[in-house]
Amino acid sequence: MSGPLEGIRVLDFTALVQGPMATQILGDLGADVIKLEKLGGEWMRHWGILNGTSHAETDSFLAFNRNKRSATVDLRDEQTRDRVLELAGQADIIVENFRPGVMARLGLGYDAIRAVNPRIIYASSSGYGQSGPYVKRPGQDLLVQALSGVMFLTGTEADPPTAIGVGIVDQYTALHIVVGVLAALRHREVTGEGQHVEVDLFTCAVAMQQQELTFYNNHGFLPPRPRENLGSVWATAPYGIYPTADGHIAIAMTPCPQLAHALGQPWLAAFDTLEKMIDSRARIYEGLSEHFRSATSAHWIEVLLAHDVWCGTVQNYEQLMEDPQVEHAQMFWTVPVGDAEGDFLTPGSPITFSASPARLRRGVPRSGQHTDEILNTASPWVR
Repeated sequence: MSGPLEGIRVLDFTALVQGPMATQILGDLGADVIKLEKLGGEWMRHWGILNGTSHAETDSFLAFNRNKRSATVDLRDEQTRDRVLELAGQADIIVENFRPGVMARLGLGYDAIRAVNPRIIYASSSGYGQSGPYVKRPGQDLLVQALSGVMFLTGTEADPPTAIGVGIVDQYTALHIVVGVLAALRHREVTGEGQHVEVDLFTCAVAMQQQELTFYNNHGFLPPRPRENLGSVWATAPYGIYPTADGHIAIAMTPCPQLAHALGQPWLAAFDTLEKMIDSRARIYEGLSEHFRSATSAHWIEVLLAHDVWCGTVQNYEQLMEDPQVEHAQMFWTVPVGDAEGDFLTPGSPITFSASPARLRRGVPRSGQHTDEILNTASPWVR
């Protein structure tokens, strides 16, 4: 078996990050994913982080498009659109992340697809949803981090509102696309009915803040951003990021008396309630920072782990690639590009199955690499 979604057919109309990541996950899990791109290729083939390219493709495109085939199509062409409708009639899932209304204007909206395939699961992802006051706004990760409050929460008192270092909203939304699609597949298995699944960046970013917004709505205030590098405005000491002689370490939820014993620092033992650890965050952070600067990160991690303190080294990418847990998990896959014209290293699927593992079945396609196979074959789906 090639994966738990073997036999599931996906038409992928997505571009950029949220949609392609979702369909890549479906492909990793065994689904047959046909990516339909505009002539010349989707936008991410021409734009990527730091303009990085490998094997004549942007690194950003390579990152989110393995385990797919590609056909280039002009969806405004009536004959091509009719062929796409034929493919949709044989598909299980459609995923699209155009602005709301675009697919309907092309004659490929949910109602048009449902007319030829009532069992279709049609997932639409957008910036702000399919309706509402923001429906015409451009949706993008940075903009949604700003609007949703995520950016306001990040950083210290001296920092301006700070974006998270990865496209966290795009990728969190991608996971919700997958969850929604899999739930709809289960519903169809029970009832025989397909349905329209809608996901958007903004509501996913709001939902991401479950505990923070629960606190705010129950108590009516936000704590100020701290002067210290506590890692979170919500932190209870000793939670935070501390300088060492050669880098930084992070400490998570650990009672101060436990840390006092681990470090041989009896002054910490006095902070023996949550209230004291919250009220004295600045004092505790200052004292611990001075203490940790006296030795290396590796020394402190060894000392702290010996006392079951929740801690870790703040690693850069060079250190991450040498991390023994990364090696143990076989976290990186070597993925071919085009017709085995080269390959690249990228994070693989983080999901482990005992019976039907996620795996690499196809590399990243060139734009339109499979156009003839897909458009000119009666049934191009993998059997």
